[in-house]
Amino acid sequence: MISTSSLAQLEWESKASLPDYGLSQGVGFGVRGKAIFGLGRQPDNNYTNRMWQYDPNTELVSQITSYPGGGSVGCIFFVIGDKAYVGMGQSKTNRYTDFYEYNSVTAVWTSKASFPGGVLVSAASFTIGDTAYIVGGSCGGTTCYNNDLWMYVPSTNSWTQRADFPGGNRPDLSTFSIGQFGYAGNGISSSKTLSNNFWRYNPSNNSWISIASMPGINRRSTVSFVIDGQAYIGTGTFNWTPIVNQNDFYRYNPTGNSWTQFTSNSNFVPRHSSKLAQVNDSTIIIATGFSQSGSQYLSMADIWQLKVNSDTCDYYDTTFVQDTLFINDTTFTTIYDTSYAIVKDTQTVYKLDTIEVYVIDTFYRTIFDTTYVTNFDTVTIYTYDTITRYVTIAVEDTLNFSIYTDNCFNITHKLYPNPSSEMVYLFSNNADCLTGYRLEFIDALGRILETKPYATLVSFDVRSYARALYFVRLIGKDGDTLFSKKVVIR
Repeated sequence: MISTSSLAQLEWESKASLPDYGLSQGVGFGVRGKAIFGLGRQPDNNYTNRMWQYDPNTELVSQITSYPGGGSVGCIFFVIGDKAYVGMGQSKTNRYTDFYEYNSVTAVWTSKASFPGGVLVSAASFTIGDTAYIVGGSCGGTTCYNNDLWMYVPSTNSWTQRADFPGGNRPDLSTFSIGQFGYAGNGISSSKTLSNNFWRYNPSNNSWISIASMPGINRRSTVSFVIDGQAYIGTGTFNWTPIVNQNDFYRYNPTGNSWTQFTSNSNFVPRHSSKLAQVNDSTIIIATGFSQSGSQYLSMADIWQLKVNSDTCDYYDTTFVQDTLFINDTTFTTIYDTSYAIVKDTQTVYKLDTIEVYVIDTFYRTIFDTTYVTNFDTVTIYTYDTITRYVTIAVEDTLNFSIYTDNCFNITHKLYPNPSSEMVYLFSNNADCLTGYRLEFIDALGRILETKPYATLVSFDVRSYARALYFVRLIGKDGDTLFSKKVVIR
């Protein structure tokens, strides 16, 4: 689990990008360790029914079985166990009540009981145990918003209407559940008025009560997730038009009925109508939605993951192990075995008037038998096991160029590696001079694949792109292009 004390600022890390150049108003959920995104509107304004699976472990995107209900936006979705449920919404010509179950084990969609409340678009949901609750939404127009609350039980495949949401008729609500309670708030009314009010739903007595309002300016089209019994609600927009996208979050603590604001890292692009997948309770993946380029809304293709226990080691992780075994075994033995004997055998004869005999027999022997042993057995082992993983860049070719500005004169850039099959980096030696500018990664047809704030070092993950010619261009605050450089993906 993530410790909330580490989230003074939410750190989002850029991952792979979705194919098809981005989506908006689709669906997103986590099931069996994977993040699923799909449906929605593509940048060419066509609606799709394709579904994509992102694996946080491999960071790869793959296509899964398409949604059987046809290309739609504004669908309802939720997960219970290993199964996801998707339905309702609208296409360009139709509005739907059909409803489907996706089995993540078999990758098979199955039709379930249609929604009995009529067509439903842009509603929100929360789950408590094995039961789902769908709240708010519209009939697909701007004058038919509703405040209905419906309960769906998968085990009986049944729908039951419950107590109306007391916050008024609203689509684009923020919803989440903590323990045995559901929560709903934010959203927009038919008069285009946004709200910051929140309510708590108790399924045991089918009742709502008001809780503390979310601070800051009213907003809609946010995302939400829950970690350690506290909810995080963020992104979204402050207005209906013009759009004012955000990238911050507020954390709700149900124990104190209080809110705390959390900022996000600056390269996490502000957005609204994004979708979020919570994988294994603690891995948070966000993707799709709208960003903004002047008066133009851009469908997002980028995928971001909330970093866990983030630190300053953004580019390498090092494990250093020093295991030292020092052995000094010394055996010192000195043995002095000495036999010492003196024998004097001497015969001296003097013949005088008297015979005197002195016998001195002498044998002189000195024996030194000495064993001297010095044994130094010393084993010294120094083991340095160092595992270092660097994000390495194989620079096959680096494009160096400069642009001239009146205030900062020449700003040097490096675009590398080129060609590439994994990552493309743009370095600037004075990005602070062009605050508020943005970088766009586009294909040869001019379709915008990714948009990121201009910074000292900006990266684009190109592993999911086809082999072709692409461009990185810098866009000013007024929409003017300062440079456009070619990149080859191989």
